[in-house]
Amino acid sequence: MPVIDILVPQMGEGLQEVLVVELFKKPGDRIKRDEPFYSMETDKATMEVECPHEGVLVEWLASEGDTLDIGAPVCRMEVTSPLTPAPRGDNKEETANPPRSAGAGGAATVDLRTIPPRTRAYAKEKGITDEALVTIPAASGKLMPEDIDAFVTQAPPRVGAGGDGYTERPVSPQDKTFIYRLKRSAEQVIPATAKRQLDWGPVRSYADKKKAELADNPPSAFNCVAYAIAKATAEHPKFRSTLLREEVIREHRHVNLGIAVAMQTGELVVAVVSAADSLSFEDFVAQSKTNIASAREGRDQATESTQLVLTYMGPYEIIDAVPVLVAPAAAVLFIGSPFEQGGKQVVNIVLTFDHRLVHGVEAAEFLRTIARNVESLA
Repeated sequence: MPVIDILVPQMGEGLQEVLVVELFKKPGDRIKRDEPFYSMETDKATMEVECPHEGVLVEWLASEGDTLDIGAPVCRMEVTSPLTPAPRGDNKEETANPPRSAGAGGAATVDLRTIPPRTRAYAKEKGITDEALVTIPAASGKLMPEDIDAFVTQAPPRVGAGGDGYTERPVSPQDKTFIYRLKRSAEQVIPATAKRQLDWGPVRSYADKKKAELADNPPSAFNCVAYAIAKATAEHPKFRSTLLREEVIREHRHVNLGIAVAMQTGELVVAVVSAADSLSFEDFVAQSKTNIASAREGRDQATESTQLVLTYMGPYEIIDAVPVLVAPAAAVLFIGSPFEQGGKQVVNIVLTFDHRLVHGVEAAEFLRTIARNVESLA
């Protein structure tokens, strides 16, 4: 059976690149035609991609978190009956003898597309970038982990400018996703910012009261203010909307509230509380805690229907900041650390919003509703 490369499909006019979100299959798995075998994110949506052929997955040519151009190879398959000619790798002989090029001193090196996934994973563990990986000599037609070991053993220390040593490490899948979304947002979003202060006293009092009532699942001050913010979206539909195209606004019945979460390794991911404004306070606290814990383990939950994101700096003594909006969210709201002013505790809240969707007066009214909801907690 022939072995062919499966390419990233063209999913819409003007689409140039996609983000690989999740790989559903492993090398050696049989895949049916039209069966979803990976998911990808574009500037319009996150979607599952159906396999155009039936056969066996030989290897993935991309990893989760990679950004690929339209038409780039995403995997290699041994297919039972290909429907279209393969652009390359269309026979076993080519797969068994992958493209090679001359490395330093004439040693043979391997094209990145032909390196087995386990070798690439092993290289990442050793801190070897893709750029360095393609220069490593291969003892056989394929680059193997033992070739990596030989390279690491023989390689001289890396030296930076001025004689200072340095190390290199690959960008994590979580940061690759974040960078992709930031780049996409920079190309599309027209950000604007609005700021006001909140009285933190009612938040603290309400949190203390609820801790006594909900001893099995005590809420934090952040849980309380986040709930007040979620409830405010009921009166402000723009903050539970997304801009599909510049001529279409999709207004959702409820808000899917994102919460920015820092993993222990520093990467930023998003936990999401679905239909947050429809939940009771107890259910909101339970779901937010569960989903934040999952996000800290690396499961990013943001989708194209996450309309509003919160970023909380309470524990870090940061009283002011301008949050960066990541599309397709309509807005991101920064909540700072409490500080004393005029004999009471206050916090700054700063809203960055997509000015294509939300106007300044609408942002101001939304912040006013949040302040009113907070005051009513007392």
